[in-house]
Amino acid sequence: MMIRLFGRTFYIPTFLKYVLIVIVSAALIAGGYFFEKKTGSGKITLESRPSSPSASLSDTDAETPFGSADDGSGETPPAEDSIVVYIVGAVVDSDVYDLPAGSILNDLVALAGGFLENADREAVNLAFTLGTGMMIRIPYVGDTDKKWLVDSGLSGTVSAANRDQQGTSLVNINTASVSELCTLPGIGESTALKIVSYRTENGPFKAITEIMNVSGIKAARYNDIKAFITVG
Repeated sequence: MMIRLFGRTFYIPTFLKYVLIVIVSAALIAGGYFFEKKTGSGKITLESRPSSPSASLSDTDAETPFGSADDGSGETPPAEDSIVVYIVGAVVDSDVYDLPAGSILNDLVALAGGFLENADREAVNLAFTLGTGMMIRIPYVGDTDKKWLVDSGLSGTVSAANRDQQGTSLVNINTASVSELCTLPGIGESTALKIVSYRTENGPFKAITEIMNVSGIKAARYNDIKAFITVG
């Protein structure tokens, strides 16, 4: 290979020509690498973009109008002003239902799918205000016992007015069977057996207050059941 440089002619062997090509190529590649290392790629990335003041909050710092964002459970916390009521009897779907505080029996029946055809609709007060923990039994047309508020739950003592609204037959604690006594709020089988045992040993109750003489029935329990009992 012949080249002319500074007015003179030089002869370069073929193998030296390839050596020079390799050296020049390597120099160009190395120069390009160091240039890119020093100046950067020239592309604007998400990391290199200047952030605005509003972008300083991360997604986890954001708050919803109701406080912190999702707690990670994927569920909405239950409302604190809700009540839980159990309904059975002559309704389509007997079950436990959550309702807003202040709901009435008509709301509960609607949640349960409505009355069955043979439900005694006139035996219940659909305007009755519900409380949490209550158990409601919708009677059938042929039932002799039309009591529909089976358990007054955690709402406290049932007033005389509410008792009249029910049109219920009271449980006679002098004659009621164990199963009948178990329909009273908070009275289980063991307590019902104690009531029967007490009246057998001591004679009939003369007043409903005497039921507090039975072991396990104190003032609080008496307040829960006094609206539903009688001595006949």
